[in-house]
Amino acid sequence: MRVLLSKRNIVIIAVALILVIFTTVSVNTRGTSGAMTGLANLVTVPLKRAASSIARSFESLYGYIYEYESLVAENESLKAQIADLQRSYREYTVVSVENERLNKLLGFAARHADHVYDRAVIITWGSSSWGSSFTLSRGSANSDIAAGDSVITETGVLIGRVTEVDTVTSTAISVIDTTFFAGALAGESGEQSVASGDFALMREGKLKLEFLPDGDDVLSGDAVVTSGKGGVFPEGLVIGEVSDIRINDTGVGYYGIIEPAADLNNVTDVFVITDFEITISSTG
Repeated sequence: MRVLLSKRNIVIIAVALILVIFTTVSVNTRGTSGAMTGLANLVTVPLKRAASSIARSFESLYGYIYEYESLVAENESLKAQIADLQRSYREYTVVSVENERLNKLLGFAARHADHVYDRAVIITWGSSSWGSSFTLSRGSANSDIAAGDSVITETGVLIGRVTEVDTVTSTAISVIDTTFFAGALAGESGEQSVASGDFALMREGKLKLEFLPDGDDVLSGDAVVTSGKGGVFPEGLVIGEVSDIRINDTGVGYYGIIEPAADLNNVTDVFVITDFEITISSTG
């Protein structure tokens, strides 16, 4: 439409129309009397005006079309700029979040200089009625991950433990799995206990704090961390927080309910401690 109604074509059409009308009237009135000439002028003048008006209308239409197409082009350009800005913002957000995570890891690593880390991504979760496990994106061919390694967040929160290593992936159980257990310290006094998975509590996304000698030494809200005893887990990894203290079914001794510190449903990027210095804790 823009080609057919170009300004040059509009002008040519208008001029041609005027010439045709003028020539036709001139031929028909040539040699006539003054009265006839006046009559011809009476007819041709409005026609000329009409032709001029048509030409102006065509020019206005062309201007409108040109302006419309310019606005469309400008709109598309603005859309492209917005898309670029949105993409840049997303990239900035990803980089910013990643930098924050790495800074947190550096802070944790500074307090545990003996730890060696390998980075991984949780590919899938294999939660079922009998267990809670996940698959990592690293295996024997692309990492130093081995069975028994601790899986943590960037802040040192324990997610689980590696149980099997394949060529490019690894399998780990989470802290709420029924087969999970770890020596633990609870409360400000550092009460020796064991954090372990429990079938009934796993359905609630929680785990058990066992072998508490006294129900008054550990309270709701107390933190639970790994003791480091046994050499399976490094000392000081955060497991979670005590949400309740209960009496054992036997009526002797107490146990606690642990709310994991990590949101297991939303954890994706993790770190695996592939090596650490085993220390003998004298706490408790």
